[in-house]
Amino acid sequence: MSDDDMLGRGIGPAAMTVLPQAAAVDDEFEVTVWCSRLAEFGLVEAAERHFRPAAERGDVTSVKCLLWLARTTGRPEEAARWLERAAAAGDPWAMYEFGASLPRPERQDDVEHWYRRAAAGGHAAAMNDLGTFASRAGRRDEAMDWYRRAAESGSPTGMNNLAIQYVLQGMTGEAERWFTEAAKVGSADGMANLGRLKEQLGEPAEAERWYAAAGEQGHAGASERLAQLLDATGRADQAAAWRARARR
Repeated sequence: MSDDDMLGRGIGPAAMTVLPQAAAVDDEFEVTVWCSRLAEFGLVEAAERHFRPAAERGDVTSVKCLLWLARTTGRPEEAARWLERAAAAGDPWAMYEFGASLPRPERQDDVEHWYRRAAAGGHAAAMNDLGTFASRAGRRDEAMDWYRRAAESGSPTGMNNLAIQYVLQGMTGEAERWFTEAAKVGSADGMANLGRLKEQLGEPAEAERWYAAAGEQGHAGASERLAQLLDATGRADQAAAWRARARR
């Protein structure tokens, strides 16, 4: 039976359409789902033969499909080879992932090299991590620049880290702005930090609201702090419920 015949069975036709689309936009959840479905139907080898010619010609999306097929089916060494090839071809997601795979601290310079290349390609997580590297090295201005770029590129972690830098500088208005942006896109840390800032600003109702929002997403610290506020204002039953949530 030919590869085309095999891929015409079961989930094959849909996978051959959706898998490259998901790999091209770095949708890791969808890629994993479709690779797992190919494995379930016994179509991994046929899919790999399908993508390999284009991958060998340098098509990065096909390379990433092979990477994910190997990764999802438990072949880390083969996945690492395809990852390095995708990184060398200039794919921002692959450059970031390849940098992250390098051992630290012995290859820290190489990690930063790949992160910088990924950041130049618009990878927001790489920008955020470069900010963290700079912050740990005491390069505050550089850290701020990277966190700002990450935040403006849509990274919730970057937004939260940028806001923390503003707190450290006493720039409460900017800190509130970026904690709020992080909270809006679902960051539990952003919600918890916004709650703490609101508490410090003397806005207890807003503090409780944001602590509760973070707690509902499983943020234990926010749940515990909310319980403390509730205890302090005579709402022991509610406090007990949030404290129990914090301990789950």
